[in-house]
Amino acid sequence: MFLSLLARPATVILVCIGLLACAAPAPSPAPVPYVDSGRSSHPTGIAIRDRPIRVIEGSSLQVSFQGDPRLGDSTARIGIVEFSDYQCLFCREFHREQFPRLKQEFIETGMVRFIHKDLPLRIHAQAVQAALSAHCAAAQGRFWEMHDALFTHQGRLTPNLYLELARGLKLDEAKFKNCLENHVPEPGIREDVSLARRLGLTGTPSFLIGRIKDNTLTVSRQIRGVPAFETFAEEIEKLK
Repeated sequence: MFLSLLARPATVILVCIGLLACAAPAPSPAPVPYVDSGRSSHPTGIAIRDRPIRVIEGSSLQVSFQGDPRLGDSTARIGIVEFSDYQCLFCREFHREQFPRLKQEFIETGMVRFIHKDLPLRIHAQAVQAALSAHCAAAQGRFWEMHDALFTHQGRLTPNLYLELARGLKLDEAKFKNCLENHVPEPGIREDVSLARRLGLTGTPSFLIGRIKDNTLTVSRQIRGVPAFETFAEEIEKLK
């Protein structure tokens, strides 16, 4: 069981530079459920709000989102992939403030597909369990409802809360508990973290924007932190 593996204790140093997004500066003594090539799968680094957008001209960088939770019309040719952490304050801010308008103007109109990927940071003790809970709800068709509920109750993420939310969503509690206790969604979360590492994404939220063909995004923009809605709108317009 990956939960039996512990991260090496280290001093956690949180550096504040203006307004910054969530980050994982150094390993914490909390349990780390995943190991990749002998290393923890939790990323390190920092993402700063309003960091300059990285433009990837003539990009051949392609990201598959086969099997990932998504919103929007299956024919949409523009995609936004978010790497998120349920304990990240700025991820919650994005979903409270920018996302509703993004959803209304671009996702629900059929222009954009929005894809979720997980990037649980080591400094957040409940980030992995929260991600598992969302995917266990997804197994019963309620990913986005659990996703939203986790951010709404971000201040009290615990195993008891996950069961409480499952009951509130009318999930089959036995199936949900079995999924959670056996870490059924674990491989997918590990794949997301591994992908983030390869892309150099070390903080949350982080976004990839590009054009979609089938279940693959060809990346043309990277955004780290929480930009204004207008920034997303401008980048989407460039891809039309």
